[in-house]
Amino acid sequence: MKQDNAMKTFFLTDEDETSLVEAIREQEARTSAEIRVCVSYKLIWNHERYAWRKFEETGMRDTAQRNAVLIVMMPRIKKIVVLGDSGVNAAVPPGYWQDAVAAMVRHMHDGGPLDALREGLRRLGDTLSTHWPRAADDVNELPDGILK
Repeated sequence: MKQDNAMKTFFLTDEDETSLVEAIREQEARTSAEIRVCVSYKLIWNHERYAWRKFEETGMRDTAQRNAVLIVMMPRIKKIVVLGDSGVNAAVPPGYWQDAVAAMVRHMHDGGPLDALREGLRRLGDTLSTHWPRAADDVNELPDGILK
């Protein structure tokens, strides 16, 4: 029984993923930037290279304003990587990504992967909406579903 409780905090359920997609849409409603989330249960040694590969494979560089952000979470190994396209990287202050990841890791340890991702989305929404407020004619350039 104890193992089942540990697994519940370790993996996201279908309901968690649905909730996460809604959280992505909620934050994207505040900004013209694009946010994607990837959750991988693989054992990955080079976390950043894996994240960059997902970034490229999913067309994150194809947004008109180069303002896409990808959160990659690897809950089995308790690692998180957050990557922004060139427009975002130029707009955020030094240390922003490290601070965001540190906050998410704290939430992952305290509350689990879903809490960590919600915290990351909230932080990104706050920052991105400041630099790229949502325009009336905004188009969702990338799908909102969870990448795996």
